[in-house]
Parts: sequence; structure tokens; C-alpha cells
Amino acid sequence: MWRRLGPRIGVPGPAPPPPRATARPAPAPLPPPPVAPLPPPVSAPAAAADADQTTLVRPYTPAREPTFEPTLPRLKLGLRRFDFVRIGASNTPDGVAASQTFNSFSVDVYPVSRVVRIGLTSAFGWESGTFVTNGDYFATQTVSLGAQYRDFGRIVPFAEAFMGVGYMRRVQFDRTIPTAFWNFGVDAGVEVYVARVGYLSLALGYMRPINGFARRQIFTSVFVDTWSVKIGIGI
Repeated sequence: MWRRLGPRIGVPGPAPPPPRATARPAPAPLPPPPVAPLPPPVSAPAAAADADQTTLVRPYTPAREPTFEPTLPRLKLGLRRFDFVRIGASNTPDGVAASQTFNSFSVDVYPVSRVVRIGLTSAFGWESGTFVTNGDYFATQTVSLGAQYRDFGRIVPFAEAFMGVGYMRRVQFDRTIPTAFWNFGVDAGVEVYVARVGYLSLALGYMRPINGFARRQIFTSVFVDTWSVKIGIGI
């Protein structure tokens, strides 16, 4: 065959290699994402306690000012004014004994002072407008029993009954006559506190002062129903 055909038969050569693809540069690597910080480790008992607790949200309430609570009376200095009657011959047109005004200074001590209070009062009184040397005067010791209410803050209302006995000197026709003196009555008023342990006192009272004396070897007495006003200061 080779001899007949000779070089007219051509054998195809090997196929040419495919063209190479152009290499592209690799993209730059992305930065790593930020890592959140880890919470601190929680112990098992604390985690269990937090799981058991329930958070309560309450509205804000402003703190209240403390209520004023006064110290109830223990001691008081007082001044009382009341009307009495003169003894001896009357100098009035109708023959009724003339009125006689007395002032008295007192020291009140309260050994019991709660809702119920008990007081002991020492008082000295004198005829208004005169001095001890030329006027009437008296000295008494009095006991009182009363009640008071302290829940009104600085104002403490009170009421009490009292009874006292003592000595009274009368001056009649330039003569000094020693006599007995006793009285009883009731007071109602208020004590206004200017501090927790300090107060001013004002009371309106009804009282019956009685004066007993010997007259012609017979003991007799004079009395009058009257109003009194008492002011005081105390702790």
C-alpha cells in the first residue's frame, strides 16, 4: 500500500493544546468578626438564687415626716384669777357681801401623766391690788384628777377636777383673823406645745372657794360660785 499510494496519505498530527485561562488574583481575606466578651462566670448557688427571685417594680413614695409627739405635762407654773367675797359688815346698798378678787400663783406637779393624769398643786394667793401686809391671802395644797388627749399634735386638750384645803388670813377692822380655806372645782383647757417638752397652758374653770372661821364661838363659813381663768407654762 505504501508503495502504491506513497506520500499521498497524510496522518494527522496531535491536536494543539487548548489555550490557557488567564489566572485572576485571589480576593483579599475578610477580617474576622468581633468576638463579644464572655460574661463573668456565675456560681451555681447564685444562679439558682437569681432564678428564684422575682423583681418587683414599685412606684416611688416620698418619705413621710415624723408625727409630732409631745411629752405630756410633768411640771407647770400657773397663775389663776377668781372672785371671792369679803367678810364682815357689808358696804353695798343691798347688804350683799362685796366681791373680792384674788390672784394665786401655783406649782403643779404631775406624778402620773398619761391619758389619765394626777396632779399635786401648791398655791399661794393674795387679794388683788394689795400686799401681804395689808390684805387677805391664803395658801393651799390641792390634788387633781383628769384626762388628756395627745393625738392632736401640738395641741393637748384636757379636763380635770380638783379639791384643796389650806389656811387663809383675813384682815377685818385692822385685825388679823386666821381662818380655814378650802375649795373644789373643775378646769377645762388646752396646752399648746412650742417644743416637744415645753408648752403654754390656758384653762377656764368653775370653782367654789369656801372660807370657814369662828364667830362668837360658832364656826361659820362663807362661799361663792365663781369662774376662774388659769394660765401657765410648763414642761
